[in-house]
Amino acid sequence: MENNCEDGACEVPEVDNKESVVAPNQSGNRLIYVGDPMCSWCWGITNHLEKLKVEYKDQLDFELLLGGLRPGGGEDWTEDFRAMIRSHWEHVQAASGQPFDYSFFNREQFNYDTEPSARAVRVVRDLDATKEWSFYKRLQQAFYAENKDVHDLDTYKALCEELELNYTTFESLFLSQGYKQLVYQDFAKAQQMGVRGFPAVVLKKGEEYFAVSMGYSDYDRMKATLESILA
Repeated sequence: MENNCEDGACEVPEVDNKESVVAPNQSGNRLIYVGDPMCSWCWGITNHLEKLKVEYKDQLDFELLLGGLRPGGGEDWTEDFRAMIRSHWEHVQAASGQPFDYSFFNREQFNYDTEPSARAVRVVRDLDATKEWSFYKRLQQAFYAENKDVHDLDTYKALCEELELNYTTFESLFLSQGYKQLVYQDFAKAQQMGVRGFPAVVLKKGEEYFAVSMGYSDYDRMKATLESILA
């Protein structure tokens, strides 16, 4: 499964999921962020989005929706594949200034399967919704800046301990078939919203949806767009 991550966004294939997913129906204006812990442009936008989220916390609810960049992975860990991913990282670092640990590319093997890390975030949403965003950001940092293996349960154990989440419960849910299905509901919901790449920032105003950013944007551009929509 090949993804195009040029021009500030990572495009995704359609998810084969036939379940009906209900769009967000809570009242009030809502800032919806569609991202993936292993999407490099999502790592690039994180600090800008954090600033926007904090500034508008009294005006907008915030929802994190998991997009599903490469669920299942499966690409051979070839020199060409590593070079492609590395070039994406370099572009993101140049645009955003976010740190990257390029020793990641010294791994002998790696399956770039993004489903487990997304599933981990989905589990935390139910464990403690107030810590979902913090866990998502910390997981990104562990993967991109610290070269932690996000397929290793020890990585999640350390993050749960750091954020004071019950790891025993986390592990039980993370390994369950139910949460492997629940995370795909997020993927499908994102596609039903018309999102085909991330990062994507969308404002739900009443019953209407407005694009704040489709792909990487900095804080100033997102704020200007958001203010224009809200006005």
